Amino acid sequence: MENKFKIKNTYKILLFFGFILAIVFNIKEIKNTVGIVMSVLNPVFVGCLVAFILNILVTQWEKIYFPNTNNKYLIKTKRGICILLSLFSITLVLLLVSKLVIPQVQESASVFSDSFPKMYDTFREKSFELYKHFPNFKQIDKNLDGKAILENSINILSTWTGGFLSFVGSFFSFLMNIIIGLIIAIYIVSTKETLKRQFDKLFNKFMPSNIKKKFYYILDITNETFHAFIVGQLIEAIILGTLCTLGLWIFRFPYAPMIGSVIGLTALIPLVGAYIGGLFGFLMILTISPFKAVLFIIFLTVLQQIEGNLIYPKVVGNSVGLPGLWVIISIIIGGGLFGITGVFFGLPIAATIYKILKDFVNNENN
Repeated sequence: MENKFKIKNTYKILLFFGFILAIVFNIKEIKNTVGIVMSVLNPVFVGCLVAFILNILVTQWEKIYFPNTNNKYLIKTKRGICILLSLFSITLVLLLVSKLVIPQVQESASVFSDSFPKMYDTFREKSFELYKHFPNFKQIDKNLDGKAILENSINILSTWTGGFLSFVGSFFSFLMNIIIGLIIAIYIVSTKETLKRQFDKLFNKFMPSNIKKKFYYILDITNETFHAFIVGQLIEAIILGTLCTLGLWIFRFPYAPMIGSVIGLTALIPLVGAYIGGLFGFLMILTISPFKAVLFIIFLTVLQQIEGNLIYPKVVGNSVGLPGLWVIISIIIGGGLFGITGVFFGLPIAATIYKILKDFVNNENN
């Protein structure tokens, strides 16, 4: 009996790893197929993702909004009011961040465009002094000034974006996906109990009870892990944004609240997001002082090392139940296979698989 049990478990483990290997060896075809499906069903996927995030906020608001009331009117309007409060909360955060960021960006862009020619001319003068000692490196056009460099850079950037019409088309396509996705999300959250009953009836009709039980188990683990990941990622982003703002303020860097807000916002992308925000901060501080911009990179690198090795694995890793080492590995593999999307979703997917395997290995009744 024990031998049969071991053979059965070995067979299941081999089957699982065979499935994983099949995905790895056919990853290109899978990516192409997923790309086609995503392009067609993109608004639906966006709606489901927004609904999942929105539902977290709605659930929290429902605990606050007269949780023990017997008033029929309040009970009837509870879901709608909490959806509106959740949307208002998201909008308020975005407006607050934009209020901190947009005016400062406009000011810095103006300062940068005015100061760049002078900065460039100073750099040329210093370079010519250096070239006196190293004549072989003197390969520079003396007639090219800083203003021309800036204008040429803008022209190259405009060409690289693929043209204005292409950009407008992509923007409106993105905007339509967001609008349709938001409508789908509101519908899903407002009727989630009804949808749950409908899908439950469908599964009861077409699934054997043992299969349905395992399927619901996987869905519960996935829901729990993604919920913990999103909440943990949000907490981690707030911690990093706050630490960055305080550090910049203590060391007297310019634009501390704005740069801290942007880094906190981009930190929603696991591990690498803060570096994206760091590039923005570097360019902003560069308009004030190139030396401080370099110091900012050093400061952010140290902060990111502390965050990546201590804070992130503890806050997000513990919240999803994944050891710190696997947090980093899952993000590296996800990013290598699927880019930014893989970076963001690699961790919760890996945590889901880890929990299922852990329960399977520890449960002797399988």
